[in-house]
Amino acid sequence: MHQINRQGISSLSNTQLEDVIAEIEQAMEWHQSWYKNLLRCLIADTPANEQDLADNAHNFCRFGQWFNKLPDQTIKLHPHFSEIASAHKKMHQGAKVLLSLKESKTVIPVNLLDQFHADLDRLRELFDCLIDEFTEVLHTRDPLTGASNRTNLLENLQKEHELCKRKSLSCALIMIDLDHFKQVNDEFGHAAGDKVLIALVKCIKSQLRKYDQLYRYGGEEFLVCLPQTELDDAKSFSERLRAGVEALKIDISNDNHINVTGSFGVTLISPDDNIETAIERADEAMYQAKKSGRNRVSVA
Repeated sequence: MHQINRQGISSLSNTQLEDVIAEIEQAMEWHQSWYKNLLRCLIADTPANEQDLADNAHNFCRFGQWFNKLPDQTIKLHPHFSEIASAHKKMHQGAKVLLSLKESKTVIPVNLLDQFHADLDRLRELFDCLIDEFTEVLHTRDPLTGASNRTNLLENLQKEHELCKRKSLSCALIMIDLDHFKQVNDEFGHAAGDKVLIALVKCIKSQLRKYDQLYRYGGEEFLVCLPQTELDDAKSFSERLRAGVEALKIDISNDNHINVTGSFGVTLISPDDNIETAIERADEAMYQAKKSGRNRVSVA
């Protein structure tokens, strides 16, 4: 499986990601319709579309027109997009050869037909892989905040743990819980609470590196994984993040904003840890921060 551009994905809302998936599915339908017309030409001897006989035929089909208008930021989301561009052009070049032979009343060699279908299958495979991987990202994201949900949390953290052990590196966990969040919901309503959670995640993401991970662990509880990070650095990061959360002014209605704070629990995943134990330790440190007065960082 190719590496998805996580920074690019995180910049898209769930709605935007759903739109990309829908556009890819539409592109597949367009090309299936084009393929049926090609078969009519080759088998039923209907007239070929002049555009399919052009050297740049890949730019004329509905899929090609759509693909050429894709913004760079979408294409950079996954390496399959550039592979699709190459596969699509190659497939159209093969179709042009087949149509040209048909136009000249020349028998089409089996190897050329087989190669065309192999190229077509490769294109469909790339489409399917994109949809599968983008759908997986969508299903492992919290629909409200865009943070990862807990679906693959243990699996992902275990991979980071194994990598750090092999390279003798430290890996830190930070458990974050908003202070008095129930009061926000009770006083201002759940819509305001949602805005607070969205603002919190935006604040956290602005501080993360491309390989850091953010999960919505519970209602107002979030877990951050910082690979290749020592305990002192994780504590310093948490202090900066705590100050950033405290400085937020969250608009909840016209000319009305609220401020929130968070409690932070920091720990390292030790070499002999299991992930659940490390998470519990970060959680306990976070509760210690709450017991100590909230709006602070506690280290386990």
